Amino acid sequence: MTKMMVQNLSSRTTVEGLSSLFSEFGAVRSVSLATDIMTGRCRGFGFVHLDEPQTGVALDALNGRLFGDRVLSVTYEKKRE
Repeated sequence: MTKMMVQNLSSRTTVEGLSSLFSEFGAVRSVSLATDIMTGRCRGFGFVHLDEPQTGVALDALNGRLFGDRVLSVTYEKKRE
């Protein structure tokens, strides 16, 4: 599995909505959103795990795509050093 970071999400984004978007490209293994502690709303970014063969296609198709009222930025997760 490969983890992708999705940025520029609306505060109204849900795990279900993001999962549905990525499911067009294959089996979504997991979705997690960074959420605000006080409100529980999305803080603008999250992570999606897809099976390896689908990640490149999903990244190419969704990076720069309009989702809600935002243009997504989708990249491979960078490992912290």
